[in-house]
Amino acid sequence: MPKEQYPIANTNTLNFLKTNVLSVTDLSRTKKLSEILDRFSNGVSDEVFVIQNAKKKDALAVVVDIDYFEQLLQIKEVVEEALDQIVMEEAYARKNKPVNQTLSDIFDEEDINVNELMKLLEED
Repeated sequence: MPKEQYPIANTNTLNFLKTNVLSVTDLSRTKKLSEILDRFSNGVSDEVFVIQNAKKKDALAVVVDIDYFEQLLQIKEVVEEALDQIVMEEAYARKNKPVNQTLSDIFDEEDINVNELMKLLEED
């Protein structure tokens, strides 16, 4: 089993953690949330703030500027459409070609986990 890889810490990472990772308490007992929202009022900002609940390690959220978030969603939609187009073009290109491999063979060759794929498809 390969050893788990951790990101390399550098001054940028440390600075981000010190300034942009906040606890729920930080937001509720200070004016930090208002300060963040004020920062977003000056136009599109790519700043990201991580909010965490110290009592629940899985309780995490990200606060981003809504215009920046809209841009990210648009990029996601374009990428998904491009991938769909590529898949359709490949399917049409193979439409009249003889089949010489089973789907199982292809999954094995490409090291695709069918169960993980089905789980991902169900999430969408």
